[in-house]
Amino acid sequence: MEKSYKRKVLSALVAAGVSLSGTFAAKAEEAAPSVKIGWQKIPMLAASYLVGQNAKSHGLNVELIHFNRYSDMRVALENGSIDFGSISPTDVNVVADAGEPNFSVIAGQAKGGDLIAKKAGLGPVTWEQLASGKIPFGSFGGGIAWLKTVATMDEKGYDFGKVDEIKVAGTIQDVMQNVKIGKAQVTMNVDPAIAQAVLEGYAEYADELDINSSKLGGQNSLFVANKKLLDNQDVLDKVLRAYVSETKRLQDDRELWVTTYQEYTGVERKVAELSLQRVHLDLTFSEDQLKSFSSFMYDKGLVRSEGLADKIGTNYNYGPLSKVTGKTAEELGKSKQ
Repeated sequence: MEKSYKRKVLSALVAAGVSLSGTFAAKAEEAAPSVKIGWQKIPMLAASYLVGQNAKSHGLNVELIHFNRYSDMRVALENGSIDFGSISPTDVNVVADAGEPNFSVIAGQAKGGDLIAKKAGLGPVTWEQLASGKIPFGSFGGGIAWLKTVATMDEKGYDFGKVDEIKVAGTIQDVMQNVKIGKAQVTMNVDPAIAQAVLEGYAEYADELDINSSKLGGQNSLFVANKKLLDNQDVLDKVLRAYVSETKRLQDDRELWVTTYQEYTGVERKVAELSLQRVHLDLTFSEDQLKSFSSFMYDKGLVRSEGLADKIGTNYNYGPLSKVTGKTAEELGKSKQ
């Protein structure tokens, strides 16, 4: 009788324990902040994807919102429909020119992602040849790759205005189609579109035309937060720690980057491997180079706000990343002036 009683008590305690652990788990999940993170299926944003996939281990509930272009993500950040996302330095200036942005840059993402491709077998291409107008040149008019191209030509002493520019409205794959059909012999673009074209045999990387070496620098994308998150330090800190953690994992493990990139794009392994050769994940973001974007865009008439380079610095927030990494703001790219 006594043994039977003990068994019943033990069973009751076990059942209660299961119930309580389930309650604690439910409460822990309920306590995890919920955030929406925008991303694109490009090499630079692998860390954002992993934050979403591993959200539970970071104490977060994450909804990944896919966008096809930085500009679309910029609009979503501005209207508050997402909490975090990625934009180009160009986007920061476009918004700041119209008024005070509703987002703040809190980390870098990648450098070197803007590239020039050319028709296979064309041979080395020079800026002089492009400036002569004799080579049809495919272009994303006004985008970050376009700005870097124009800035590089300026520094080389050539006028982009004389280029036979073929503006493309469409996807990165559409840009490469112009090379495939012979409409353009050289084009600006990003991966995986170029890598796919290279492996198909109709294009090559024009590494001799390095548009990431001008005064605008190699910065391709920036990790940003809607400004309402700046007042919620706990959530901001948790998301940024997760982002930094996943970025470092990818930096340290090339195989992880390749397989992750394959997972969210569906590209073949060879395309993934080739796509990652010219991109460098980097949490730092140079305020000097980003301000160069502002000055250059004003000089070219793309923004109207005089002195934008001086005003825009308030939108580059180094504090949160400094707290998470233990590095000074200057080590992360803040101007020393």
